[in-house]
Amino acid sequence: MHVDITHAVDNQTPGNYTVTYTATDEAGNIQTEYLTIVIYDPDYELVLTDYYATATGLNGEALLLELRSIIQTGFTAVSYGDSRYILDETDQDPLNPNNVILVYLGTSVSGIWDGGTTWNREHVWPQYYLDVDTTNSSKHVGADLHNLKPANPSENSSRSNRYYDNVAIGGLSYLPRAEVRGDVARILFYMIVMYDYLSLVNQAPVIYQMAMLDVLIQWHIDDPVDDFERNRNEVIFSYQKNRNPFIDYPEFVGMIDFTVHMND
Repeated sequence: MHVDITHAVDNQTPGNYTVTYTATDEAGNIQTEYLTIVIYDPDYELVLTDYYATATGLNGEALLLELRSIIQTGFTAVSYGDSRYILDETDQDPLNPNNVILVYLGTSVSGIWDGGTTWNREHVWPQYYLDVDTTNSSKHVGADLHNLKPANPSENSSRSNRYYDNVAIGGLSYLPRAEVRGDVARILFYMIVMYDYLSLVNQAPVIYQMAMLDVLIQWHIDDPVDDFERNRNEVIFSYQKNRNPFIDYPEFVGMIDFTVHMND
């Protein structure tokens, strides 16, 4: 096996750089993978809205802890039952206000709740790894709107409790469509900030963990925040009174070392 690495990364100049890995085996088969590296300007300071004002000038652990305080302060829990009649607004099809966009298939279906026949509620961070039982009266981590997405019932079942990775392995990992990989990553980043007992790891997870951290960071870079996510964040804020910081300021991801929160 021979691997060629091609890049023009300048760690002194801020910007996005692509590293290309090309592997060739003895039979002449070629596989190419791409990695995006982001170089940030150390002197660049974000101009934050009033909601995040107390995080100005912070980075690393101090930033994470302040963001946690911000999004927990004023948080108003809604019930899991209420989410049945909110997700049709958070994930509304911008081309058809009567429909929702299903997270994994990307299809547009009626937003009317019909008991979970047309769509049901997907936990991006699976309930199993949250270690909760969620009923329609629940107002806990299992009912957090930021972590819930409308999904095709069959696809939701197929995904089950699988963690996210670049390769879908039956019973273990799941690869969502490219258009929502960044969305998924930013939801999981929100979760470990909001709930201090959760962590992201680079191995098969156990309770209170999800994976794969390095993959999720790359997905965040490759699939930037779009208007659909921004609107979803605004709608959730109108109900829960808290926001996903990584949608408002994607730069926060590069300013926090999530690895320090990995639990063994």
